[in-house]
Amino acid sequence: MAFDFNLVPDWWAVCLHTDCPQADSCLRFEAGQSVPSTVTVWPGVVHGARHDGTCACYVKNEKVRVARGFNNMFARVKSRDDIYAMRRELTDYLGSVGTFYRCKSGERTLGPEQQQWILQLFGRHGYTEGLEFDEYADTYYFEPKH
Repeated sequence: MAFDFNLVPDWWAVCLHTDCPQADSCLRFEAGQSVPSTVTVWPGVVHGARHDGTCACYVKNEKVRVARGFNNMFARVKSRDDIYAMRRELTDYLGSVGTFYRCKSGERTLGPEQQQWILQLFGRHGYTEGLEFDEYADTYYFEPKH
């Protein structure tokens, strides 16, 4: 099955280094090999990322279970104070108000580590029963590392 380049976010660096020893198992390389001919400019991994046979930008080419949205979880929160505190903590964790709302609505996916952090946050505020994200999918996760 061919890699779907439409899954790649426009901010995510791809790799075109065919001589990289990690290329055969790297998601960045697979994405780079799938760039359509209509794309003329895209962020990329530079040679300086490689040292001693490894790459600082390497991402294993495997699907993970991502989550979309946590509106249903927030609907379970009864205390107004908890809602404000949790939203503040989530905004700090995710980096901005905009990212908070994109993740809450499901526009932006959440990787396994982010899901775990969010579940722990709800638990710290006393919400432990029936916590499920709005939906799940098994797909590539383009984590914003580089």
